[in-house]
Amino acid sequence: MERKEEDPNMNFYLNAYSKSNFIIDVLVIITFTLFLFLFLGNKRKFVFSKEWDLSFFKKFLILTFIYLILAFTVPFFLDVSSFIRVRIAWTVLTIALPLFGLVHFVFSKRIVFLFVSIFLVGIKFYSEVWEPNHLDVERILIRSDKIISPIKIVHISDLQTDDIRDLHLKVREEANRFQPDLILFTGDVMNHVSLYPIVTSYLKEFKYNNGFFFVTGDVDHILRYTDFSSKSGSVLWDRKSKVLQVGKNKIGLIGLGLPDYRNKTLIWSLKREIPEDIYSILISHYPDSVLHQPNEKVDLVLAGHTHGGQVQVPFFGPILTLSRVPRHIAAGGLNAYENTDIIVSRGLGAEGHVAPRIRFGARPHLILLELLPANSRKETVKNGI
Repeated sequence: MERKEEDPNMNFYLNAYSKSNFIIDVLVIITFTLFLFLFLGNKRKFVFSKEWDLSFFKKFLILTFIYLILAFTVPFFLDVSSFIRVRIAWTVLTIALPLFGLVHFVFSKRIVFLFVSIFLVGIKFYSEVWEPNHLDVERILIRSDKIISPIKIVHISDLQTDDIRDLHLKVREEANRFQPDLILFTGDVMNHVSLYPIVTSYLKEFKYNNGFFFVTGDVDHILRYTDFSSKSGSVLWDRKSKVLQVGKNKIGLIGLGLPDYRNKTLIWSLKREIPEDIYSILISHYPDSVLHQPNEKVDLVLAGHTHGGQVQVPFFGPILTLSRVPRHIAAGGLNAYENTDIIVSRGLGAEGHVAPRIRFGARPHLILLELLPANSRKETVKNGI
């Protein structure tokens, strides 16, 4: 495998925000400990108890819950990043509580505390280390009578990385092996401007036959667009619409910039440039663009943004999507909305800044899409490989 392009001071665990994140974690542990000592009645029992006192532990859990509520509300009034609230909760659940559990196990010898601590640390390891580094490659096949011969498309979204590591090299390897006609990138490139050289160099090595098109996402204001396009080999496609020749096919490609996803007039104007008998693809960072289409619908919407929620609960789906599309659409993959196919990528990275870099039930997502003629024997399917 190709040697990883990496800044020794910048990786998934040590990144541009590590210092501030470490300070927040330490402050959370200290304030959480002080909070418990302040309100728990029996301070000695808090650490040294050898007895199972159910009322004490009920109070402990109630105080933990109150602390988390305060952690979620105080930052709101201080007008600081909402991701601080997520980080505080994550630090309490996966660092502070396991530490207290181990202390109680040492003094009480009750094995349940050890099991709870191991379980919470295991959740932390899985969510921060294992799942974010294990790629889900999904093959999607769609048939249409507007397609003459097969078209291969790689859909990438939310690279949103703190480094270039083995996961990203595998993404590029799988994409290049697919031999795509088009690469469509639906925004959010990197978490910090210091990554600019290695990320553009990484993207430059993707192979394609007919073009690499990119629309902007939430964090892409840090990009120098002309320079980024030149160095990454991509074409900025915000607010653009054009009929492309792809093999024997003509494809209408419509691109929306970040603030344009609900601009129904603009979407209608761009769609008008695509004849009705030509297969049309709209690329947008926000999947919500599917909610704001004019009467003349596009055939396919490709989007990202949601990260699949980053945390998905079995039988429920993503806890938080930051999108108005139905939850099952925001969760990722191929779905339909009012006669338009929509594919939402769960993305490859995670929220930056002070947010914990976690994924649970929402693995990094590479989509390999094939558009096929209607008379093809291949059915419309979606498969993870």
